[in-house]
Amino acid sequence: MAIKTSSAMNGFISDDPRLTYGQDGTARFYARVGVKHFERVGDGQFKRLSNSYHDLIQFGKGAELSYERFSKGDEFLAQGQVRDYTREVDGQERTDEQFVATRISHDPNTTTYTVERRTPAAEREGTQRESVDRDSAERDGAARENAEAGRDTERQARLGQAEPVAQDTATSAEALAR
Repeated sequence: MAIKTSSAMNGFISDDPRLTYGQDGTARFYARVGVKHFERVGDGQFKRLSNSYHDLIQFGKGAELSYERFSKGDEFLAQGQVRDYTREVDGQERTDEQFVATRISHDPNTTTYTVERRTPAAEREGTQRESVDRDSAERDGAARENAEAGRDTERQARLGQAEPVAQDTATSAEALAR
């Protein structure tokens, strides 16, 4: 079976989002969003170009959740599709594009957040969530990375490929913090 794919967009919420409801009661999330653009100028360097601005919409329960969770300035990742739509502006018909999102989340590369996971038993019962603080997860990740690196050097030493070396915990933690 083929891998299912869709379009994606990343950017930032440039104005306060709005939530409206259609005549049939369907929720509609609307946000004006900005996309940062860059151009490679050689030797791995990038030049910042002007932002472009677009309309992002989402429908249904996801729209209500997005309205609760997103504010002006938030950076996001969205999955969905681009579609053309026609509207009247100053008495003239105009065709524009909008991104219709099926899913939206905060950009994990630029956002600090807390993850709430259901425990396996809670998934069956539909109750109790386990909170995971991102900072403690990073600390746990640094400790796990140091332990794995230590096991790798021990394994290499046993195979006669390298001498065991002490792990620099501060350096690993600093690298994760960047």
